[in-house]
Amino acid sequence: ISVPHSNTLFNTASDQRNRLSVCSKLCYAIGGAPYQITGSALGFFLQIYLLDVAQLDPFYASIILFVGRAWDAITDPTVGFLVSRSRWTRIGRMMPW
Repeated sequence: ISVPHSNTLFNTASDQRNRLSVCSKLCYAIGGAPYQITGSALGFFLQIYLLDVAQLDPFYASIILFVGRAWDAITDPTVGFLVSRSRWTRIGRMMPW
């Protein structure tokens, strides 16, 4: 019979200190909700605008929406990486560069 290594046992003191509480997770979720709602509303109404007001062909409207999402998928991790690698200043890490 093999006994699990002590590192495989979870809930050690250091793990519990590094974990977010349920309250913290809820606060992050509440803070992120307006951004997600705004993005969903913009995506929905931009599609209606492109198809009905601008009267673009559905193929071109879908290309515009896809390129916007793909660009966001590239720039978000890139900016996150650059911010995490930047130095701390007296006003924080988020520098307007």
